[in-house]
Amino acid sequence: MASLPEFTKAELYEKPFPWTIIGGQVYAIGSFLHSHPGGLLIRRAIGEEATELFLSHHSPFSVAGQTLEGFKIGTLAKHQVTSVQELWSRRPLQRVFWRDLLDAQVPLLSQNFKAEVVAVLMLILFFSWCYCSYVLGCWRLNIALSWFWWRHLDAGLHAVMHGDFRTRHDIQAGLFWIYSLLSHRAMEYYYGARELKGNGMSKHWWHHIYPNDPGRDPDWSTMTGVAWVRRHTSAQWHPCHQWQCWYWLPVSMFLEPLFELIQVACALLEAVASLLEPPMNGPYVSRWAHVLGFLCEVLFNPGFQLVAFGVQPFWKALGVLLLARATSRLLLYPFSEVQHYMPEHILNREAADDSAEWVIGQLLCTANLEFRNRWAWLMDFLMFHGDSHQIEHHLWPAMSFVQYTKASQVVRATCARLRLPYYTVGYFEGYQKICEQVKEHRKPPPRPKRPRSPGEEPSPSESSSTRTRRRTRGS
Repeated sequence: MASLPEFTKAELYEKPFPWTIIGGQVYAIGSFLHSHPGGLLIRRAIGEEATELFLSHHSPFSVAGQTLEGFKIGTLAKHQVTSVQELWSRRPLQRVFWRDLLDAQVPLLSQNFKAEVVAVLMLILFFSWCYCSYVLGCWRLNIALSWFWWRHLDAGLHAVMHGDFRTRHDIQAGLFWIYSLLSHRAMEYYYGARELKGNGMSKHWWHHIYPNDPGRDPDWSTMTGVAWVRRHTSAQWHPCHQWQCWYWLPVSMFLEPLFELIQVACALLEAVASLLEPPMNGPYVSRWAHVLGFLCEVLFNPGFQLVAFGVQPFWKALGVLLLARATSRLLLYPFSEVQHYMPEHILNREAADDSAEWVIGQLLCTANLEFRNRWAWLMDFLMFHGDSHQIEHHLWPAMSFVQYTKASQVVRATCARLRLPYYTVGYFEGYQKICEQVKEHRKPPPRPKRPRSPGEEPSPSESSSTRTRRRTRGS
């Protein structure tokens, strides 16, 4: 039997058909895109090294590996070639979690229209809330629930990007269209650049591959560089950070949201201005789609509420919007901050063996937000569990939000049996963690010691500390 050809990455990028790489093997998947049982999720693998993506979405006991073999066209040059069976043999712990999930009869997807019904009902309630808050001017209702709808819309786009609502593809397409309009700016994060049309890895998928890795997780961009509030060593320290314990909450609740509003206004003007650019800068259809999507989000999204400005007095609409955004930032802090930015988890990851299995890295770097109150759990469920089931979501990215509660019971039991970590953070414990991070990183980082040149006498303080260490060793 003739050996399969080798391809370099440069050669593959010149090919006129969709391809992907799994275990150093090249697959032409163009004819499989429309018949893929997982729907459009397979488009994430186009033009990518998709080994992690494949293994996190397919059970080791499924026929996915055998099906994939029919589309193999070659191997990647200068890379080790590994079969899907061999890849799974290197992940015994992940096989255990899959087996326990199957034994507990917890499917990845909803087996009926439960997820779709919840989504449709929530959208009906959302537009009813918009009418009451924006048109009728019920400002108390606006401030009280703006945070809830803001998070729900983001979670809805997140869920549809991961392939939820797959009971019927036409319903899934409709929900994708609605959530993409209401959270249009998040499309670049979840969906990728508009020019790629949903192909390849988005920033969110890279977050799944490298969770809580300050160097490679795109979510860490908000924690690094120059920031008003320094919460990790990856952010630059400046003298103002000495007082961040006093100003971090007002800045987070008022200054940063106001700055974001100005940025969004500028971005909307730029999108409108793009319609005046010459035709060679891109098709007008995509430009109009971008402007209309942007406009829909600004009109109805609780973070902007432009509809209210056309109905209510300007200063009232602006005041309610700023208060609603401040309340949202305050109440949503544990959802968006705690699980993703826990330095103790990063230290655990750095201390772990580099050869540790994939599932160990996911367990070390993710945590669930725990709700012990039934009403709080219900609110969280109606937000599609938001970020509160990070562990189960990272172990099975295509799992429907309606299965998270059952899956969490399986994962807890498996982790207890195998003595593996399963991190949970209480809602108010989340605030405590944030405060501890702000307090800890307000101080300047220690300066590296200057190496002493040969023959140079130690400073008095250094000599004193050296003598102290010697006395300690002697005792």
